[in-house]
Amino acid sequence: MSLIAPRSPQHKTLSIRYRNQRRWPVILCSFGIGLWLTACQPQASDPESVEVVPSEPTAASSTESYSQPAVRFGVLSTDSAISVNERYRPLLDYLESQMSRRFELVILNQDSQFEAVQQQQLDFTTNNPLAAVQLRRLYNIQFLVTTRRPEVGTQLGGVIIVQADSGIETIEDLRGKQAVCVDFQTAAAGCVFQIDYLQKQGFDPFTEFSRFIENKSQDNIVLAVLNGSVDVGFIRTGQLEEMLRNQMLTSLDRVQIFQAVDDDNFPLAHTTDLYPEWPIAALAEADPKLVAQVRQILLEIPPDHPALKTANFSGFVPAVDYKSVDDLIEPLKLKGWDADDRTDAP
Repeated sequence: MSLIAPRSPQHKTLSIRYRNQRRWPVILCSFGIGLWLTACQPQASDPESVEVVPSEPTAASSTESYSQPAVRFGVLSTDSAISVNERYRPLLDYLESQMSRRFELVILNQDSQFEAVQQQQLDFTTNNPLAAVQLRRLYNIQFLVTTRRPEVGTQLGGVIIVQADSGIETIEDLRGKQAVCVDFQTAAAGCVFQIDYLQKQGFDPFTEFSRFIENKSQDNIVLAVLNGSVDVGFIRTGQLEEMLRNQMLTSLDRVQIFQAVDDDNFPLAHTTDLYPEWPIAALAEADPKLVAQVRQILLEIPPDHPALKTANFSGFVPAVDYKSVDDLIEPLKLKGWDADDRTDAP
């Protein structure tokens, strides 16, 4: 079933409840209790554990030896290293073909994304909008472009999911439930957007959920909710649809969006306000000529290029204003809230 379509009464019902009369099979492998345990396991934060995925020889690189050092392009992982490589490697191959210079894909996690920038292990980085703004406040990275996605453009939102038959409909229903999100301090649509949304309604997730934990994989968060390992999950807009495309789910009949917004024109169901999509940024120390070249190439990539389709992008636009994300950091005392040399430019 298509989840991006012109709104109609029937579509609105589907986008809010994501269910009908069918039961759904879901590929769960053997997650079960293992998902709950995985949620409690810490991620490696040693910057030396950052995973570098070298490029395979392309037509250009197989016939010439690049004399300049490889460009290191960091990508925050929201699911798995395999998925990041599948989505971003074609885009880096395109940059290689346009610049005759090798690009290394550096896969980051919620901790190492900060360490890699601090220690100048990267030239470019793309992160969720919250982490990106935090990096800008802390290390003065330069936003170059904002990602644009098919049908939805340059915005995303936070989604709170529960099982469709859970009976969870109101804020009061959330009290005493078990919940999971990506990261309390640095995950945007996978945690902080929802925390802000709930706190503004008088609900404190840190004290009123019976248990509130982190799981770095949004795939696992969805599956944990559907398994009944947790009651409530925080994910970004598009996550459910991506899992359908990847055949991790075969239906969304048992997923309910908590307090879904139904009075705007955004085609994906969401719980929170909408915020800017992921930017691509350059480190402050990056070569200005290299930065200008990469920015121009990204802005001019043909809209029908296969690398965009693989990454589920429709292109890039000049970096938009991220003030709405920046405004969350100080009130919630998030990482970088007291940075002295923060940058407030769009």
